[in-house]
Amino acid sequence: TLPKLEAGEHIFVIVARSGNGRSRTEPAGGSKTGENYYENSSVQGNKYNDILAYGLHLGARLPAYATSTGRVLLAALSEPEFAAWVAQRSLNRLYRLTSHTCTDVAELQTIIAQTRAQDYAVAHEEHELGVHALAVPLRNMQGKTVAALNVVTTLARLQPKTYQRDLLPLLQDAAQELRAMV
Repeated sequence: TLPKLEAGEHIFVIVARSGNGRSRTEPAGGSKTGENYYENSSVQGNKYNDILAYGLHLGARLPAYATSTGRVLLAALSEPEFAAWVAQRSLNRLYRLTSHTCTDVAELQTIIAQTRAQDYAVAHEEHELGVHALAVPLRNMQGKTVAALNVVTTLARLQPKTYQRDLLPLLQDAAQELRAMV
């Protein structure tokens, strides 16, 4: 079931994770938007061909407002539940995790409304530098969002034309296939 994201709660829990099976090695040259992205970022020394957020493991708890997965789950809350969550955030600030983290409650409300409208969420380096993620809701047969499915990738792969053409349809198809299982 969907984790409680009510007034005092602002986390989600990782329950499954998969990489591409490659070892973490330094890339061979490239542009800032390609394989060599980390060379010019503040994540010096973390030059990987595959992007997996540092320190994320099964059971890890992350703030919902700063991740694509969390935003999909927040968008699944009813209006009163989300209003209660926002009211609590208005009392306690949204913490800045990186220089890209949205910490403005009104701006986050707009992001969540957009997530509801488009039925997916994108987050660029809001939880961790170098982490770019796309998430879609995972719904049960009754149409209720019970989880989220996401992909973490490079900035180049999360450019709007690229992810809308390549990644988003794959995630949506996978979520549809899993629907009967949740």
